[in-house]
Amino acid sequence: MNNVNNSSTGSGNHASNNGEKKKRKQLIVKKIKKKGKINPETTGGTFLFEKKEKRKNNTMKQNMKRVDNTILDKKCKNIMNDENLSKSKKKKLIKECKKKVVIENYDYYKKLRLYFNELLQAKDKAEKKKRITIIWNELKKVELIKFARTNLGYHVMSSLIINAEEEDQNKLWEGLFPHFNNIGTCNFVSLIFQCFYKHAKSEKIKNDIFLWLLNHSKLFLTKFASRLWHTVFKKLKTAMRIKMINFLLIPNINDIKNISPEILKKAPSEMIKTFNEENKMSIKKYLMETIENIVEKELLYNIVSHNILLAACEILNEEELINVMEIIHEGCEYLISTNIGNKALIYLLGYSTSKHKKNLIKLLKNNIVDLCKNSVNFLLVIRLLKITDDTKILNDMIVQKIVSDFENLLNDYYGFYVILEFFYDINEHNEDKYFNVTWKNMIYSKAVKSVKDGFKRKSEIIQPIIEQLLIVFQDKNKLNKYLKDKRYIFIIYEFLSYTQNEQVLKNLLFFIEQIIYLYKNEANINEMYNCKHINDLFRRFFTSSRSYNLLSKMLDGCTFYEKLCNIFLLDIEIVLKSELIKTFNNLFIFVKQKDINMYEKFLTCTGQVNNREIYNELKQTTPKLTYFNKYLELINVDINMEKE
Repeated sequence: MNNVNNSSTGSGNHASNNGEKKKRKQLIVKKIKKKGKINPETTGGTFLFEKKEKRKNNTMKQNMKRVDNTILDKKCKNIMNDENLSKSKKKKLIKECKKKVVIENYDYYKKLRLYFNELLQAKDKAEKKKRITIIWNELKKVELIKFARTNLGYHVMSSLIINAEEEDQNKLWEGLFPHFNNIGTCNFVSLIFQCFYKHAKSEKIKNDIFLWLLNHSKLFLTKFASRLWHTVFKKLKTAMRIKMINFLLIPNINDIKNISPEILKKAPSEMIKTFNEENKMSIKKYLMETIENIVEKELLYNIVSHNILLAACEILNEEELINVMEIIHEGCEYLISTNIGNKALIYLLGYSTSKHKKNLIKLLKNNIVDLCKNSVNFLLVIRLLKITDDTKILNDMIVQKIVSDFENLLNDYYGFYVILEFFYDINEHNEDKYFNVTWKNMIYSKAVKSVKDGFKRKSEIIQPIIEQLLIVFQDKNKLNKYLKDKRYIFIIYEFLSYTQNEQVLKNLLFFIEQIIYLYKNEANINEMYNCKHINDLFRRFFTSSRSYNLLSKMLDGCTFYEKLCNIFLLDIEIVLKSELIKTFNNLFIFVKQKDINMYEKFLTCTGQVNNREIYNELKQTTPKLTYFNKYLELINVDINMEKE
């Protein structure tokens, strides 16, 4: 029975317990509103709730203690004492109230603004000096650092720094230097110190700033202070830049007593070699933490961050660099804003996943043409073309953008290189002979995450470029224009090696015929054609192992080289007297090796030529007969032994 009674009354007891709990909570809330605190003895099982409320109240008290009572007016105090306002509403109203508080008298600020405007309007040097003196005397009445934290303070002080003489700059510097660490918490103070570094007439001020930054390297990882690092770094010479980066790379550098100053002058990759394995691991770990903080604090735009990432490329191993790319991939587009950052990104892309590259290309797609024309970023476009496995996204977002403005890019200094590099895949470093060595080392650097065959990648993206080049080179006038510029010889050669296009080859033969015709008529050839570059192009045809298919291309029933032979042999004496003798010699060597019948035909035709007469004629106009002597050597003739 007892059990039954207990069970029957259980639900009633449970309901009464819930009622008691509600009453307790209401009592707690009343006490919070009335006293701002909780009595543990009356709260029973609500200890966690009590701790949370205590924390909130303590925070409110601490925030209030930080506020100077002389600054807060009666309105702020009334807000705190108003029991009808919630805590969040109080915080909001106090924040608005603080914004309205001015450190000095508002009228005084107004007067300073007038003086500032007068200084800006002053054109005469004497008038400027007078206004500067007035402002400086007024600044003596305020606490400089408090004034420096305001918008007006920044504008007044920066104007004073820019226009003042060295003596006044030094006075202002002495007043602000003790408060240097404010650059980490106040943007206006950071801007003033940046202005000092840019416009200080005294090298001592600039050196003080540099040394302070070295000794407070951890402050770099703050939003406002990092901007001063950015400004200073851009103005430094290479040796000082290296030193600054090394201070940022080594953890607790100021605590290490036995580091030689000479070590800190070395490039990061060289410096790290001087440490033992334990210290190396410590530096690498700290470097990874620094990079994480750079991303977390949104400092990837900063030139100092770019140098740290480039140092990471030189110091860290493959696995660590894969992790670095994983850390920075969201925001890595900021690296393209500087030469160093662009270089770091090019290296790091070799450790990026397909998804990373895809996301970057999507971000850059609307600026591809501009990037191709940029003296720094064109290398990034080339790198993406060489290592991105997803050729669909390459075609849709890079290749088509290039095609849409093709001739402008072809005529642009850097755009030309982007188009040329379509002909070389990631494995053709040695074949890529025209590209600058430093650039080559960057774009052909490791690409551990790229798995697609290089030749296959190239063949999947090159066709739209080939089609555009075909349109250009089939036009004789355009082809001739590009032959007048030496660097286009490379792209014409690569295009013909790849396509063996019949019409373009016929255009070249037409130019040869026209040059011979102009020589016959003693016309000025250089006005119309550049023989030197045409010779250079044909030299590549005859000396490169990749050109055999091109030379054997059938044109109207015979090969390209046979047609060239027929043109030369028809006017052999004119050819020997002209610059075309260079191409003739190369052709002679080629047929000697590849076509015995044509070689014998050459010997027959050259045997009928009066070589001594041509030799004597050339001797009167040409100081050196290098190419004619080479021709004589090829036909086994000693001009001194030949009968006149």
